[in-house]
Amino acid sequence: MGKLSKETALWKKLFQVTEKIRNYQARAIGKGKGPDITMTQVQIIGCVLFSPEQSVRIRDISEEIGITPGGISQQVETLVQMGLLDRKTDPRDRRAVCITLSSKGEEINQKVDRFLSSLFQRLLTGVPEEKCRIFVEVLDAMSESMDEIKSN
Repeated sequence: MGKLSKETALWKKLFQVTEKIRNYQARAIGKGKGPDITMTQVQIIGCVLFSPEQSVRIRDISEEIGITPGGISQQVETLVQMGLLDRKTDPRDRRAVCITLSSKGEEINQKVDRFLSSLFQRLLTGVPEEKCRIFVEVLDAMSESMDEIKSN
């Protein structure tokens, strides 16, 4: 088998590390060490948090995450029943419903933030500051490129 291109090697490594982080978080939840929330639910909450008004439609979450609106609706319903999200009428379109973070959701988000910050602090122990800065620059460039690809 030949040498992998830099792009192939990069995406495979990125996926491998992401899966290790997801699996670690799942095990931590099982042991009662992490917040009791799945990675998909974290993604949904992230869509709400990173939206300009911290309010987002199910259709928009579906497009962002790549899960059907029905699948997102089920996850959102679970999060609403857990008291983490609220449903509100979209002020721009009364027929549509927007999802917002509840006060309990804010608390869980802070727990997730602390959990992941602690994990990344451990992961990056011994990594020089300059390498971290370059890594952030690469991630920023990839994010900008992804935004351009999505808009075309």
